[in-house]
Amino acid sequence: MLKSRALFILACTLAGAAWLIHTGPLAVIRVSTPLPVMAPFWYMLLAFPVLGMLIADLVDLWRLRGLDRASAELALTIVLILVLSSLRLGARIPLSGHALLTAYFIARRLLFRALPPRQSRWETAAAVGALAVIAYPKLFWWRDPLTLVAGMAAGVLLAGVSRVVIRNSGTRREAE
Repeated sequence: MLKSRALFILACTLAGAAWLIHTGPLAVIRVSTPLPVMAPFWYMLLAFPVLGMLIADLVDLWRLRGLDRASAELALTIVLILVLSSLRLGARIPLSGHALLTAYFIARRLLFRALPPRQSRWETAAAVGALAVIAYPKLFWWRDPLTLVAGMAAGVLLAGVSRVVIRNSGTRREAE
């Protein structure tokens, strides 16, 4: 199971790298204003391993329990995160997609105990490290704490909603 998780994370990261190479450099957006500077490739790539971890969670959940409320909720939340992150680029909503995704993943790991502790600790530590790396340029290079905090708050809120949905569905195994 650990090998398949690593493959999902790697595949998502490689697909993200290919997408970033295909689209080319993206301008940094402070709140909703594009800056005359491009986001570094490594910065943009940071979201994809975390997305791969979330997709691996979804696949593990689906393998374990099939299509139930918990797996449907996680799939819909992943789609919502991707839509909001894309709106950040297109419609320039003042919300960091990187912070949203990473904070959701971390908060979900803290609220849900479905994975083996070792694996959960390693992946959670990697996501915390990614969030720290994401926060540094947001705060010190681009002076954009608003979108960082908004993204983190939205991620934590989404994880809380996930917990409520799962708790109220009668499928408590995922919420415990």
